[in-house]
Amino acid sequence: MAKSILKLLFLTVIAVLLKTSTTVGHQMTVANRCNQVIWVGTFGDNEIPANGGFRLNPGESNKFEVRYKWLSGRIWGRTGCDANGRNCESGDCGEPNCRGRTVFDAVTLAEFGLDSDFMGLDFWDISQVDGHNLPMSIRPVPGTVKNGNKCYEISCRFDFNVCPNNFKQWGKNNNLAGCKSACSATREDRFCCPENKGYNRDNCPQPTDESRLFKNQCPDAYSYAYDDDTSVFACENQTPGSSSYEITFCP
Repeated sequence: MAKSILKLLFLTVIAVLLKTSTTVGHQMTVANRCNQVIWVGTFGDNEIPANGGFRLNPGESNKFEVRYKWLSGRIWGRTGCDANGRNCESGDCGEPNCRGRTVFDAVTLAEFGLDSDFMGLDFWDISQVDGHNLPMSIRPVPGTVKNGNKCYEISCRFDFNVCPNNFKQWGKNNNLAGCKSACSATREDRFCCPENKGYNRDNCPQPTDESRLFKNQCPDAYSYAYDDDTSVFACENQTPGSSSYEITFCP
């Protein structure tokens, strides 16, 4: 009887250890190399990390952990906010900690789907589908991922001089805070291609001159909803559930 109990305890410990080995958290480091304060926003379908956001002064960085299988993850920067992280000129979510609120104005997004059902790969990208407000880079941390054809650092820098006047997003002091995409500027289906209205990659009338404007500036970033072929990146975890990424504003 005693041996059976000990055996059961041993098997329970092994099961817990095996489960833990596949649920190790991913480390995300967000750095601000801009010359302005940034309030970072975070979002995810199954977890909202770092309480939805935090403040980064110039030169600061913040590291936080996200769960195994973090899906529909988003990280973005909010600019021109007041001292309390509200009333931002771009990327505003209404409060210092976004806690589930996302944005729909001109904003550069880092997007993640970690530990996917497809071979356990991490999928990630930089998106300008809604527009651009800050230069950004994403870097898979060496040693936490395996080298692959689509697993390397990418960056996106945008020249606001090419932004059409009707796409410009202005700040409180008549400063240019961002450049909207055609989708965020017009909300027209032909630019946004919403799935709930029957659009898919086969019938979305893209790319357009407007989306090419963003693609020419940032070839590795999404410029419209189905810009998958050149914009999705994928990494294999060195150890399941333990990859790390660095997101830098103004790299």
